[in-house]
Amino acid sequence: MHGSAGRVATGSVRRGLVLSASLFLSAAVIAPGSARAGDSASADALFQAAKELVRQNKYAEACPKFEASYKLDKTLGSILNLADCHEHVDRIASAWAEWGEAADLARKDGDKRSEYADKRRAALAPRLPKLEIHVVNPVGSLDVWRDDVKLDPASFDTPLPTDPGERSIVVKRGEQVLRKQTVKAVEGEVRKVELDLAALDKAVPPAPTTKLAVLAVGPPPSSKLRTVGIVVGAVGVGAVVAAGGLEIGALATKPSDTQCVNKYCTPDGMSQVKSAQTLANVGQWVGIGGLVAVAVGATFFLTSPSASSPTKSAAAPSRTTWLSPWAAPTGGGFALGGTL
Repeated sequence: MHGSAGRVATGSVRRGLVLSASLFLSAAVIAPGSARAGDSASADALFQAAKELVRQNKYAEACPKFEASYKLDKTLGSILNLADCHEHVDRIASAWAEWGEAADLARKDGDKRSEYADKRRAALAPRLPKLEIHVVNPVGSLDVWRDDVKLDPASFDTPLPTDPGERSIVVKRGEQVLRKQTVKAVEGEVRKVELDLAALDKAVPPAPTTKLAVLAVGPPPSSKLRTVGIVVGAVGVGAVVAAGGLEIGALATKPSDTQCVNKYCTPDGMSQVKSAQTLANVGQWVGIGGLVAVAVGATFFLTSPSASSPTKSAAAPSRTTWLSPWAAPTGGGFALGGTL
């Protein structure tokens, strides 16, 4: 896309006519409120911001705002201004298509501006750059892209309008790029690109498929499982011992008979009762946790397979043994069972 600074001198008279028409378009044809009564607040804000940029001759910045406004609220005013803006920044094919869309919308609404849009569109037709893709030996697995648009095979061998400038032609197999070339689209000219897809398909082999290796992770060796059981069991035993110490501390903190008589206690006695209860509760739960840890450690140790155990025959009857820990506020332990 080229800016207004890049326009050739021979087109100055034509540009002057376009500028005069655009001023008429902004001042009279597209009066605020005439075609935008139903716009959302966001669309209207974008439209007004774009018009202010046009007044400052900043068309390159105004066009995206007109386009965003039109996407939010497809009004005749928005598409007319968008087409005019794209024409000013030499996006000729885009403007040509938008003038046509504006003319159709105006005719649908019974709006006389359809004639104005038709005239602007017709004036652009001789200037349209066109690109023709000629495909030899098509291959179903290959796609042809023009910039970021995948071309339908029905569009091959047909001169298609495009904006001036560098256009990228890419041949792909899925995501694999087989060929990429750049073609410069020029006003009023038809550029042709010939592609032999069968030759490209043969010349460029498919990209190798990367396969992920799956690592099989089996159960830990019996020696490691027994070691884990011993460590967990030892932690559990330590917790049980600590719980006993807490219970002894609770008994030692119990108030004397002089501090509590017939369930009535002095303030110091009540403080000691609360301390004793706290120690007893903590000791109880530490003890339960210790018993659970002992049970889990014993489960690991007793159920780990022996390294010297022979492999069972597939025809031999199966026998399952299990050891399950249990815990409750009043105690804990583990249960042993099995099936034949």
